Amino acid sequence: MKAARRLLPALLALCLLLCGCTGDEAAAPAETGPAPAAVPARTPAPERPPYQELPVYMDGLLIDRGYVYEGTAFLSPEPLFDRAGLLMEYTPGPGGFTISAPGLALEAERSAEYLCANGRWFYTPLGCLETGGRVYLPAELLARLFSVSVSVGEDMLRAEINSAGLSLLRGGENYYELNFPAEDFYWLSRIIYSETRDQPMAGLIGVGNVVLNRVASDNFPDTVFNVIFDRKGAVQFDPAADGSVLGEPDERSVIAACLCLEGYNTVGESLYFVNPDRGDGSWFEASLRLVISIGDHDFYM
Repeated sequence: MKAARRLLPALLALCLLLCGCTGDEAAAPAETGPAPAAVPARTPAPERPPYQELPVYMDGLLIDRGYVYEGTAFLSPEPLFDRAGLLMEYTPGPGGFTISAPGLALEAERSAEYLCANGRWFYTPLGCLETGGRVYLPAELLARLFSVSVSVGEDMLRAEINSAGLSLLRGGENYYELNFPAEDFYWLSRIIYSETRDQPMAGLIGVGNVVLNRVASDNFPDTVFNVIFDRKGAVQFDPAADGSVLGEPDERSVIAACLCLEGYNTVGESLYFVNPDRGDGSWFEASLRLVISIGDHDFYM
């Protein structure tokens, strides 16, 4: 445990470094004029884009239009910046974009399933939309960034923003250090890395979810460290037995740990997972209920 404490500053520094600027040179803003088809920024525009326009209301008044893509509503942050009396600057670049305003700094890479805002990480599996010289963010992310309520009906015909209590996202260089137990972050990133490596980001988050679900369960130990090294009945995680959990996590694993601590969940209430290509999954199949398969892993409860 002392080793964990000595290495913690380096791990936190890595997380903060990842959330900094990528160094991409900013390209000139997109030309104005007729809006091209709204599609995810990292997806080539199809001939007939699979999106629909979405009226956006704030406090009962029609203020903007957004888009719906694959069941997700995308809204522009501009009206909320206007409501807060802040000037927003959207800067597209060759590999991503930035959004900046007093009190908020957001950076996204188009090839990634996550982005960073005010030193914190957010999961965006469908990316963001950039069209007509504007940027549109997933409604769930918009709600987090501005601490507002954003509701979209099941019919996806209207988005309603309730701006009561509007305030910009709280973050900062030491956000995770101040808001979560240091050892949880340290060990969570390491078990994610040692169990997943080249798996999809949803799978990395899923492994972290299983660990945190066990912490919350009365049937397992109540700390991340004790869950990982639990030997009740048998070794629970192979990397804890062979020592690979002690390895330095890569960038994606650190980010995945942050996303788990932010509350993102890709596997529901799963308490178990197995890679059937690397281990015998017959007990899981016979004794548990399959929740979801992500990459090489099956998740059970």
